[in-house]
Amino acid sequence: MMRWAPKTIMGQLIAGTLLVQLVVFGVFLSFSVRDQFRESRERDRVRLQRQSTIIAASLAEPMQQHNDEMIDDVMHELPIAASLKGVRVTDVHGTVLRNTSDELPMQLSDREQKLLPKLLSGRKYLRVMSDQGNEEGAQPIVSDGLVRGILWVTQDSALTMNTPKRVLQSLLIYFPFALLGNVLLVWALTATLAQPLRQLRRATLQLRNDPNDLSAFPLSVPVVAAQNEAGALLNSFNGMVNEIARQRRGTQETLNLLDAMLRTAPIGFAFYDRDYRYIRINDRLAKMHGVRLEQHLGRRLRDLLPAAEGEVNSLALESEQLVEQVFRTGEGIAEQELSGEAVGDTYPRIWLASYFPVFIGEEVRWVGVIVTEVTERRHAEEAMRRSEKLAIAGRLASSIAHEINTPLEAVTNALYLLRNNPSLDVQAQDWVALAQTELERVGEITQQTLRFHRQSSIATDIEVTEMLRSVLLLHTAKLRSAKVQTELRLEEQALLFGYAGELRQLFANLVGNAIDAMPQGGRLFIRARTMRHNDRRGVRVTIADEGMGMSNAVRRRIFEPFFTTKDASGTGLGLWVSAEILEKHHGDMLVRSRQAKYRGDASGTVFSLFFPWDGVPRGPRIVQSSAQVLADHLV
Repeated sequence: MMRWAPKTIMGQLIAGTLLVQLVVFGVFLSFSVRDQFRESRERDRVRLQRQSTIIAASLAEPMQQHNDEMIDDVMHELPIAASLKGVRVTDVHGTVLRNTSDELPMQLSDREQKLLPKLLSGRKYLRVMSDQGNEEGAQPIVSDGLVRGILWVTQDSALTMNTPKRVLQSLLIYFPFALLGNVLLVWALTATLAQPLRQLRRATLQLRNDPNDLSAFPLSVPVVAAQNEAGALLNSFNGMVNEIARQRRGTQETLNLLDAMLRTAPIGFAFYDRDYRYIRINDRLAKMHGVRLEQHLGRRLRDLLPAAEGEVNSLALESEQLVEQVFRTGEGIAEQELSGEAVGDTYPRIWLASYFPVFIGEEVRWVGVIVTEVTERRHAEEAMRRSEKLAIAGRLASSIAHEINTPLEAVTNALYLLRNNPSLDVQAQDWVALAQTELERVGEITQQTLRFHRQSSIATDIEVTEMLRSVLLLHTAKLRSAKVQTELRLEEQALLFGYAGELRQLFANLVGNAIDAMPQGGRLFIRARTMRHNDRRGVRVTIADEGMGMSNAVRRRIFEPFFTTKDASGTGLGLWVSAEILEKHHGDMLVRSRQAKYRGDASGTVFSLFFPWDGVPRGPRIVQSSAQVLADHLV
């Protein structure tokens, strides 16, 4: 529909009437004016010929006698019509002898000269169009069978249009009055229909905006519409609203009891109809979905939860399948585990849902559901299982390292004695030296393993550079398999007072995450230096990678417990524990990350940590370990 088309019935009827009237008037006007022009032109041509014949007959005798005085008298006394512009008299050679109008030329035009032979031979009246656009009648002046001259009578074309113009003016004056009369008639007729419809429209909008607002009812029936279909429609609508209000009052009391139960229940509660639409739902379940309660009613879960274009949210689809099963079998489903993402979620959540049928007679009319969220409980259970496995693996590794040390010392001593045996040749001594070097490396690895397991509760002086190198040594195999190169800028005198075991765990978490972020290889940058930050002296440790980077949404949540992007391989506790360790040392952390927008673009993550020298007070101090902090959180 066009932008400016009328939107109301009255407007459409009036616009339609105007359009029809304009079309009819235009057709009538075109035919009338055309006929008037045709008739006026025909009358003027007849008048022109008659005037030409009369004037030519009056001039015949004076022209025969060559009496100029009589010719002048005839020219002045002849009754020339107002529609004629002027009269000219020429001899047979075309020379103008008399001219009654200054507007007419004193010489014949080429077109008029060409008519002379026809006029002289045929001796009949001819009509020609002058150069000025006026019709002109040429009449031979005949006396005694001889042509004495030619009479040229010119018609004024402007005056011939007067009659059609007057007709056109009359029609244009009449048309507005006729149009106004029709519009008033249409307005009067449509008023009986438009007014009741406007009432219905306002009342319908009011009910749609607030179904409980019945202040506009009953609708009044206009007098003009009392006896027609519009009045009957208003009365029927009033009756329908009254019946709906009566039924609503009857069910409201019953629903109030159910609402009280739904409102105060500590679990999610809802009812579905046959089309999987919500007919009742409580606030707890609406908050689980991340959608307001009012937006659930009359809609399906698939209409509320996010999904890719053309697809259905997996959580909504699984829920609808369970509802359909209850409708079909009439049997409930207890504690069904569901997982998925609700509105605003950036990670999957887990629910326990129990579905039960609601019977009306023998038919399952509705299906109810009771929902409890168990996301944190499941994550905590999984984290505890993984923590127990890690603890067992750590104790096992520590025991193995401890047991290796005893035979390792014996082998080292034997190699030392063998190397100093003078009977060995040079090549054998080189082999012994190589074996001794590799055994020293094995010993260093076992010592680092023991350090990781022995979590001291007493703060000590720590060489940060040596600690970072030991962490890298433990990740040597992982760095090599991931094809990650390390670039170190470590200040040798970077000393710190703190808890060595927990700091080693913090650095190991950050280095391990950086390696995991570069599955295709890359560079790992580690820097340690002393500096001043916020008027406090301390050590700045920076660990950066060229990995895939993090989005802003992920970066905001990396320190939440159980949040992980590594699926089954991560516990979601590493950075949370690291933040606890940093807070214990009263340090600061700055995290920056960038994802590649297109292929070849730079990406990566930087963790910059500052440890103040006075972050941990000197002297013995009993503190909780990371495992104790985790246990307290889970409890």
